[in-house]
Amino acid sequence: MTGQSRPGFPWGMTLAALLACVALAGLGAWQLKRLAWKETLLAQIARLNHAPAQPIGAVLSRSGPVAFQRVQAVCEPLATGATTAYRYAVSDGRIAWRLLTPCKISGSPFDGILLDRGLVTRLTGQTAPVAASYPAPVEVVGVLRAPGPSPWLGPAMMEGGPGFKAMRVADAPSILELAKLGGLSRPAPDLLAVESERPAPPGLAPAAIPADIPNNHLVYALTWFALAGILAWFYVAMLITRYRR
Repeated sequence: MTGQSRPGFPWGMTLAALLACVALAGLGAWQLKRLAWKETLLAQIARLNHAPAQPIGAVLSRSGPVAFQRVQAVCEPLATGATTAYRYAVSDGRIAWRLLTPCKISGSPFDGILLDRGLVTRLTGQTAPVAASYPAPVEVVGVLRAPGPSPWLGPAMMEGGPGFKAMRVADAPSILELAKLGGLSRPAPDLLAVESERPAPPGLAPAAIPADIPNNHLVYALTWFALAGILAWFYVAMLITRYRR
């Protein structure tokens, strides 16, 4: 009676399982980095609750990052009318649009900054914004925000329409482009998310900082690590079963 030969070692399947485990563990490590970033962000926002507004010129004149500092600014009249610009947003699960307007300032290395003045209430639910006339900003208090990352797919700027521009995300090139279109020659690289204006413009709902920012990165990290462990356990058990036959 001829004995059965032992099966060969499944090198290809082992390599695939190893790569899958590495990928899952890598996703878990990435979520831990996101956790550290989110905790820093939440701490900065918590400090804002009691931070007084500082003159924007003094803050922008400092070296280093200025994000998440509350500032006040007096917007001077622009030589030319500002181009109407919007940023895509989501509000209560519906499409929304935030109004972007340049603000000319003095007393800093920059001649102005782009304002995110909040949600245009009448455009909520509209798939595309429209050109409209809005009162120029005068006195604003808000929070400085750093530019966001550029999108992986497609440009940040959307195809606009007659008399207006629109963008998907507020990345650095888009912020500078809109600020210069609005009449600024040396705009600050940051965005000023407005909390309040005086006089308050009708039809705008300032929303500088989200009221509830989720922080589920630890749960996500544990999930990815658990999946990597389950896959490793399952594959080792399969190998043991294979060679015990």
